Amino acid sequence: MTYWILLLLCFVIYLLPCLPIKILQGNFKGRITNVLVFFGLLFHAGLIYQTTFLSGIDLNFANSLLITSWIGVLLYLLINASDQHKGFEYLTLVPALFFLIINPFMSGHSYLNETFSALAILHIVFALLGYSLLAFGALFSIFLLYVEQNVRTKKLNTEIFSSSTPILNLEHFLFRIYWLGFILLTITLISGSFFSDEIFQTPLIINHKLIFSICAWLIYAILLLGRILFGWRGKKAIKFSLIAFIFLFLAYFGSKFVVEILLP
Repeated sequence: MTYWILLLLCFVIYLLPCLPIKILQGNFKGRITNVLVFFGLLFHAGLIYQTTFLSGIDLNFANSLLITSWIGVLLYLLINASDQHKGFEYLTLVPALFFLIINPFMSGHSYLNETFSALAILHIVFALLGYSLLAFGALFSIFLLYVEQNVRTKKLNTEIFSSSTPILNLEHFLFRIYWLGFILLTITLISGSFFSDEIFQTPLIINHKLIFSICAWLIYAILLLGRILFGWRGKKAIKFSLIAFIFLFLAYFGSKFVVEILLP
């Protein structure tokens, strides 16, 4: 019962800022949205505890998405405290709503062994943080693309996306996210080679997950190097980042989806 109450409360609270409700329009929308998101994060955290930590540590496909979306919404709240990024709530809350909807229908389990070493647990934490940061970076890239289009062409479909922060500052912030996410991804790939046997009960082997992860790492590396050497920005940088994230998504979440949902 607690699970369903938390799920419903979180869903309703995240949904409200995405609806054209009169009280949520105008100058107070940002403040009201931030208050709602704050309480939504509390219920979201309670839901994660119920599904992931109440009976052991269950990092299955659905719970991993819950954690990733929670980190994404938290980052949204932290960077948009002053309501300077209008419309970004749609890009963060809508995916979170989707993950809430599908959670009850995902019945697979992936419990962590209680005998895992502290370093193995740390590897998993770094992996989740890295994936979450890079996922947030992908969403922020899309937001930045819409903001740039809105500034240049004033297209109707981009009018809801705007920012009081200069575009160059937005790009600088975006690449700080990518650098941090890239560092965590690098640590994850290196540490994974040491803890593969402990976590997955098999030595490190070359499979689709490893190949996709390496492809993502290489594309992020090219993107960051291009930024340093050639000053890459705008659409070129955004395209590289989105392609890299697609590979990363296939490597981690795609693998879990196939193993836990399609194969059983």
